[in-house]
Amino acid sequence: MNVDIRKTHNYYEVLDSESLCHCNYCKNYCSQIKSAYPAVASYLSSLGIDIEKPFELSPLEPDENDMLEYCSCQYIAFGRCAEDFRHIIGQVEVCVASNYPNPGIAEDFFVLEFFPIRLKVLYPL
Repeated sequence: MNVDIRKTHNYYEVLDSESLCHCNYCKNYCSQIKSAYPAVASYLSSLGIDIEKPFELSPLEPDENDMLEYCSCQYIAFGRCAEDFRHIIGQVEVCVASNYPNPGIAEDFFVLEFFPIRLKVLYPL
């Protein structure tokens, strides 16, 4: 992986809250992810990525214990990365996403995704 950490950090630095989704699934994720998965947050931070500013999330429905699984959590990084990149952090797998919305970025970038993430439901869904 060849990440332009400065460019990635600057991207997240200027990404304001108005640019983020405000649905309860996303609010639930953003309010807990950093404290619930500190090793993942630290890893992404080392790449210049702010874990509290996801590009795209794919949540499932809550289970009987009010736990919500996110089967894909995606983040933009500037630079290049091999399509077969894989990294494991505890029970969480990090890889390069093959499907994601068009971010409208003309520079070299890739989308990292990780999964599975399980969080308590804090907001009504």
